[in-house]
Amino acid sequence: MDEISKEEQSKYVRQFLKEFKALIDQKGLIVKDRVINKDSLLVLGLTGKQRDEIVLSLSVTDYSSGPIEDQYKPGSYYWVFGKQVEGVEIYIKLKISGRPEAEYASCFSFHKSKEPLKHPLKDS
Repeated sequence: MDEISKEEQSKYVRQFLKEFKALIDQKGLIVKDRVINKDSLLVLGLTGKQRDEIVLSLSVTDYSSGPIEDQYKPGSYYWVFGKQVEGVEIYIKLKISGRPEAEYASCFSFHKSKEPLKHPLKDS
């Protein structure tokens, strides 16, 4: 989304978050069963419920990048956000998965960021 204005970019991020959070409200959050995601909860002392609350608290200013085409599912896209939790930057990769008539909210990554994330809309 580098070629569009920050205002337009912010609009797209807001729309994604609105749809994503509505799906969480309707169907819950599906979190990818990965060791790194589980270990991060333990290291940070967080419960699954607290993780879900953090995801629900994401805003435009937490946006880092996206939409990025999913290499495993061409034609579908994920978004990356970063959030400070207990003084640690958390890398959060989200996607609206499924077919249009059966969409659900997916969290593929929720772990300590391996490198500092950029937040291009921090001032929006």
